[in-house]
Amino acid sequence: MSQVMKRLYILVTNDDGVDSLGLLALKQALEEVGEVVVIAPDHNWSAAGHTKTMHKPLRVEEVKLADGSPAYASNGAPSDCVALGVLGFLERKPDLVISGINEGPNLGHDITYSGTVAAAMEGVIAGIPSIAVSLADYEAGLESEAFAYAAQFTASLAKSILSEGLRGDLLLNVNIPNLPREEIRGVEITRLGKRIYKDVLIKRQDPRGRTYYWIGGEPPTGVAEEGTDIWAIVEKRISITPIKLDLTEHGLIERLKGWKLEV
Repeated sequence: MSQVMKRLYILVTNDDGVDSLGLLALKQALEEVGEVVVIAPDHNWSAAGHTKTMHKPLRVEEVKLADGSPAYASNGAPSDCVALGVLGFLERKPDLVISGINEGPNLGHDITYSGTVAAAMEGVIAGIPSIAVSLADYEAGLESEAFAYAAQFTASLAKSILSEGLRGDLLLNVNIPNLPREEIRGVEITRLGKRIYKDVLIKRQDPRGRTYYWIGGEPPTGVAEEGTDIWAIVEKRISITPIKLDLTEHGLIERLKGWKLEV
């Protein structure tokens, strides 16, 4: 069978939880591309980062999505869900890992916090090309229709990976404006931009007088420099950023070798 005719075996997960509207829309759109299996967290893991659960057992329960289709819910983090799938819970290794659709953007430095992106990173660690997809609107979950075009675009991107190929050591971080299709101005291949966080530490006391803290604040902004993912969203464009896990600053290696470092 030719590569073009091959149907993908796609593992879908997220960090908003197995009951999220974004995951359901994504799963339904991807069924036109290949065989889809869902393994997702049983609760919200937003901002979980890249977690590996080793201090407690991981449990998996078969559940039903809102459309009645079967899925698996785990007590683990998004990255745990992918690890479960690729390490033997599934009968065969997925061809593609897709995480999302996240409610809210994952731009710039967000990828270091994002459970959505972390799940795609876990796919890359297993040598599987992966996609993390986010709807760049914090209020997207109020309407299931908000995810419809994002899901359709992701399915189309999955088809492109099937026909064009994507190395297993790469993931694509996709951010899609929450706009009608006709208002989206195109697709940009971007680099990560610079996020500006407005976090504040909130100090409070519980009824017993013990101090506790919340990390809160306004949603982050960013520097809309042309060519970045942040700029693309400001310009009402879909952003696709190719990401690899090699964080080495290669340009600094030779300079550091010149330092007089002694044991």
